[in-house]
Amino acid sequence: MPYADLADELFRIMDPEKHRPPHHEMNMMMQGELAVMRLLDAAQGRLLAGDISRKLNMTTSRIAAVLGSLEKKGLILRAADPADKRRVAVQITDVGRALNRRKREEVLSHMQQMLRRLGEQDAKEYVRLTRRVFELMHEDERNIP
Repeated sequence: MPYADLADELFRIMDPEKHRPPHHEMNMMMQGELAVMRLLDAAQGRLLAGDISRKLNMTTSRIAAVLGSLEKKGLILRAADPADKRRVAVQITDVGRALNRRKREEVLSHMQQMLRRLGEQDAKEYVRLTRRVFELMHEDERNIP
């Protein structure tokens, strides 16, 4: 099997510049501001800025910029951690939570439309293969010293 050729084709297919409109919202959901909001919403409480940085694999300076932007928009609240004033505790606001849920519904709607267009068999196969790829990626992460 020509895995190098397949990898090259997959690389070209996944080029973000070729897929901006339909996949842009999904990509934004997984990174930057929306990723922080998703994480905070799932936490159902406060998270430390450093923990957000680690969980999202983003630099602390990138997280600080994202948090500043979200705070200006009224989507999060930041406060010094009472246990250690050097640390910043972050929580999502009700406005942020509502926006996060709206964006999630929009992305899910786009995904449903795409899967419907694939047809049942191809949609199930796509989901199965995507799950498998992520399983392999996580296995690789666990094996990195």
